[in-house]
Amino acid sequence: MSKEPSPVDHEKFVLLFSKYEGNVRAFVTSLLPNWEGVDEVLQESSLVMWRKFDQFDTTGPDSDFLNWAFMIVRFEVMKFRRKKATDRLVFSEDILELIAEEAEQVAASQLERERALQNCIQKLDPRQRSLIRAAYEDGVSIKEAAEKVGRTQTALYQALARIRRNLHRCIELSLESKPGVENG
Repeated sequence: MSKEPSPVDHEKFVLLFSKYEGNVRAFVTSLLPNWEGVDEVLQESSLVMWRKFDQFDTTGPDSDFLNWAFMIVRFEVMKFRRKKATDRLVFSEDILELIAEEAEQVAASQLERERALQNCIQKLDPRQRSLIRAAYEDGVSIKEAAEKVGRTQTALYQALARIRRNLHRCIELSLESKPGVENG
């Protein structure tokens, strides 16, 4: 029987789960034939993760949490599917396993792309980073961002387009240099 997580474990769990909740939800969605049950499976999975968090090695990299969560989600999806076995469209266990493996690869690839993006953003010169921050700040219109950086809207759009192209190129080069990471 798992022990109740300590306050430190609670905080670590909440931070990790919040960070990867979108990835976990996408994984659950990829394993179910329709939207029905996504919230239920996500909720059950998060409860299991919480109860078993004392078994998770918190000294490893954060991305280990995602792999651990995916393993729990797989079991919860199978449990959900067994309950819903009377439905017409039900995937076999083998198909579900293939879908799960593909979804894990996509999630891992997405994490690599996000890391590459963060790395590439750090390589931008400070002016370019400030343009990115100004343009993508929550709730700011392009007009407000242009005024803030002292450019016309058109000039800002053009500068952002150049920055996005450079970031895309940087990400692709970064991913090409990593074996086993899909470039897509």
